[in-house]
Amino acid sequence: MKVGIGLPNHVAGVNGPVLVEWARRAEERGFESVTTIDRLIYPGLDSIVALAVAAGATTTTTLVTNVLLAPLYPPVLLAKQLASLADASGGRLVLGVAVGGRPDDYVSAGTEFATRGKRLDAATAVWRRVWAGETVDGGLPLGPAPVTIPVLFGGKSSATLRRATTLGDGWAAGAVRDYPAQSSFADRVRSGWRAADRPGRPILQASLNVTLGDADVVEDGRRHLGRYYAFTPDYCALSVADMVSTPADALDAVRAYRDLGFDRLLFHPAVAGLDQVDRLADAVL
Repeated sequence: MKVGIGLPNHVAGVNGPVLVEWARRAEERGFESVTTIDRLIYPGLDSIVALAVAAGATTTTTLVTNVLLAPLYPPVLLAKQLASLADASGGRLVLGVAVGGRPDDYVSAGTEFATRGKRLDAATAVWRRVWAGETVDGGLPLGPAPVTIPVLFGGKSSATLRRATTLGDGWAAGAVRDYPAQSSFADRVRSGWRAADRPGRPILQASLNVTLGDADVVEDGRRHLGRYYAFTPDYCALSVADMVSTPADALDAVRAYRDLGFDRLLFHPAVAGLDQVDRLADAVL
């Protein structure tokens, strides 16, 4: 199983230049991937820009959106941006997408919240056409093509199951340590994949929040998660409780998801201290 670490792009007030050092250190320490979390109305850094920075700072590291709130973006524009990032990075991009649950993000982006699922379905078809080099309006191709970008869908709804097994390349699981529930949905994805008569097998990707260090640092991480997910109290409490906070917890999570047959586990930092890269590497690599 591949193990990746998040860039701290979603931590409020993060110092942007740290992303370069973070990505380089992650590659040096042997993480397979770096990843981002997406959100509009929050004082963090843009997901695609953050991964572009990481692409320039690394040579082999996989770049993962986990997850991008794709319905916020015009599909043709997003298709070109992603194709450009995939091409510029030498084909290192993996796209995790979901619809999200914050109406304010959609209001601020000037797009509808209620129809975001339908628009994600339609956007996926547009992306595939653009990445294959097809024209959208009969004119010239819109970006680098052909490019191959695996698309993973996040969530646990019936719509997520349908998208992961018929439209995409697999599933991006949420950042919780409920291993039985994660395993159960992964089995549904595998079954749905076979029922759709898809070749091969779906990609299964999991994630967890992490803060390693002394008690004050760990508490800073919990406070971040409390602020970040405050809009949904139940999930907020679960995120805080499930945050990985010791090296032993981190290693146990790697072993658990590996045993469940997942292909990649991503650890999202809840603080922006560069030492988190080394602390996590020492624990799990």
